[in-house]
Amino acid sequence: MSLVVRDAFWQIAGRVVSALMGFLVVKLITPYLWPLRYGDYSTILKYFAIWSALADFWIYVLALNSIWKLDNINEKLKLYHKFLWFRFFMVIVIYLLAFCIAFFIPAYVHNPFIINWLVLGMIFSATFMLAGIVQLPLQLNWKMKTVSQALILARVVQVSSLLLIIFVFFPHVNFNNPSFSSITAFLLILSTVFLSWLTQYIYVHRKWSKHMKFKIDFDFWFIKENLKKNWRYGVSYYLSSFHTLIVLIFLSVIFPTAKWFDYVWIWALALALAEILLIVPSALWNSIIHKISSYKKDEKQKSLWYFLTFIIWFGLLMLFNFIIFKSNIISLIAWNHYLSTTSKIWSDYILPFLAFVLFLSFIKQTFNYILVSFDKQNKLFSINVFWVIIWVILWLILIPKYNINGWIITQIVLEFCFVSWILFVARKNGILPKVEWKYVFYSFIIFMFFMIWWYFIDTPNSKILFVIYAFFVNMLYIWVSYKLIMTVMKNI
Repeated sequence: MSLVVRDAFWQIAGRVVSALMGFLVVKLITPYLWPLRYGDYSTILKYFAIWSALADFWIYVLALNSIWKLDNINEKLKLYHKFLWFRFFMVIVIYLLAFCIAFFIPAYVHNPFIINWLVLGMIFSATFMLAGIVQLPLQLNWKMKTVSQALILARVVQVSSLLLIIFVFFPHVNFNNPSFSSITAFLLILSTVFLSWLTQYIYVHRKWSKHMKFKIDFDFWFIKENLKKNWRYGVSYYLSSFHTLIVLIFLSVIFPTAKWFDYVWIWALALALAEILLIVPSALWNSIIHKISSYKKDEKQKSLWYFLTFIIWFGLLMLFNFIIFKSNIISLIAWNHYLSTTSKIWSDYILPFLAFVLFLSFIKQTFNYILVSFDKQNKLFSINVFWVIIWVILWLILIPKYNINGWIITQIVLEFCFVSWILFVARKNGILPKVEWKYVFYSFIIFMFFMIWWYFIDTPNSKILFVIYAFFVNMLYIWVSYKLIMTVMKNI
């Protein structure tokens, strides 16, 4: 059990450190690119991110679950090589389709900053998808410490590259209009993402090659059978993150940067900060899925309850920070141009609302995994399809008419409906985790204590004092709940 806890710790720690450095990346590029080019940068990455979710088709989880059940190492190797081919095939088909479709979107075609570098965005996203499954042997051998090290190293390389570009090679660039210097600088900024991936891949591959040899088993029958068996599962997984990704695609099309809509990307900064944290539930789940899959139903329900308790605790911690430090976070991560004024509603206004969305998304993700662990993943299909259709229709109506308020209200209400429905489905199928309410009660008591404290104590305005104060408050939050969380982690 200590091996599971340690492996989960390293995976979460790596993700958290990577997320913190992700905030630093945002801090560097937002004042450098300004909102318009930051919008173009986000558009390219988010456009292919929505396709990468489809190309993934939950292949990683399927592979991890299937390979773990085998005892013979040769059988494990053979099956792993088939899954490598499955991922390779899906990436080729999906990304070629995505690249062709992009040329039919006027907002992208008429913007030289986007259309000229779509290929680079596609290469990065596609190779990142291929690299993702390469880490699977390390996870099977309880080597997530290596993956976390690679993740952190990749972020260090990206941040270092950004510092050189921004402060040494292209320190003063006017991004308002396309020119040789502005387009080149934009390309280099985008290239840091690819360089980050390359660093991660090389490091992981060196460690990975000690456990397995890289080989692709070109088995079309294997792909056909898996798609036939798991297409509902794959589509459900894709749609579970679809609404988070599609909103930025809508914004980039409805309010294109080529027509000088900069305020959209001032809003989108808050969403970007929330998205960075969405990897926490999946990081923990990937560390425990191959252990939980062998449990009996009662043991599994108990373990999943502790898993859900930790996710709720972490979600409350993020909710606490995004509510009480909203303006400080935006000012620190980005710059004051992203802060609200008496006449403008900007990122600090959105952040607390998105904190609730993030909290609900954590719970929704957890129940997605719960259904998977009981082989009820196909139940997700009807849930996800229904709510995504409702989401898309309402957004197409409300975003153009009500802008930011139409987006936020729809996001919160439908996320709540989504969570309520998936809870109902889990209860109906008798797979709700075995509840020990005292842990959730303790988490909410701690949360409310710190919210009351914030109400009576002002946050420092100085950025340096804010960092010190925020660090102290968060460490105190963790210290107060340390015994609770250690109990939860040991029982997962």
